Amino acid sequence: MSESVEITMADKIDTALSEMAANNEKINVSQVAKRLGISNSAIYKFNPEKIPDIQTAQKRQKHKAESIAVGTENEQLKKEVESLKKLNLDYKALADDLRKQNESLWEHIQQVYNMYDEVLAERNGFAERLKHGL
Repeated sequence: MSESVEITMADKIDTALSEMAANNEKINVSQVAKRLGISNSAIYKFNPEKIPDIQTAQKRQKHKAESIAVGTENEQLKKEVESLKKLNLDYKALADDLRKQNESLWEHIQQVYNMYDEVLAERNGFAERLKHGL
């Protein structure tokens, strides 16, 4: 004597939901009905207790997709932060190089002013000697 196991429509809906979630297929009442080869109204009429299960699976799927999107966005932001840190270090090195160049130029400017002061003093000395006829 063999026992037959009757698979109810509720079981079929549960199986469809599991398979659709595993295959990352869009989940809603219409898609579940399509997968089972029945109408939407058949689910609403004969298995209304499964509607919350379908809605929960749909929300879970949406949450999973949002989590993946947030994770991807976080990874992109981390890469951007690392890139900005590297750029910051490059700019700091450039700023140090420019600071050194500025100091060197300032030293040269001071040397030119000192030379100018010497030339001016020498000119003034010549002017004084010419004035007194020496």
